[in-house]
Amino acid sequence: MEELLKAIKSENLDERHAAVSKMAERARENPNASADIISALRKSDISGRWYLGRALLKIGPSVIPVLIKEAETETEADVQKYFGAVLASFGKESVAPLVGLFSSENAAARGMAGAALEKIGEPALDSLLDAAKSENQTVKICAGLVLMKLGVYSY
Repeated sequence: MEELLKAIKSENLDERHAAVSKMAERARENPNASADIISALRKSDISGRWYLGRALLKIGPSVIPVLIKEAETETEADVQKYFGAVLASFGKESVAPLVGLFSSENAAARGMAGAALEKIGEPALDSLLDAAKSENQTVKICAGLVLMKLGVYSY
């Protein structure tokens, strides 16, 4: 993995793209490798984070539960932003796990989930409307805020 992490910092864009594809391939073969990519993303600069986020996206939807679990404890807003971008890119497949984050104790995770669901838009509406009826006030408020941003709901 170290050689691939070095390659995403290469001046050669083809090397960067090849490294991203290779990282994703390794993570599909060995699910524990996605944890290495996430760890590197946390330590990387903005350019490295972009490529590592692409690698997570290329792994495919199997990375969704891993990202959700990591988001539960992540406190750095920039890292959450990348998690959210990847999760939003999976669209409908990420909706239920993202709505589940509304009950997290981690405000950064709730915020990331809301932003990702807003990016997903219409495919998230039914789940958001259901969440807005939740008995859990935090879930209800988070869902309501996203629905307001989508222009569907108002308090």
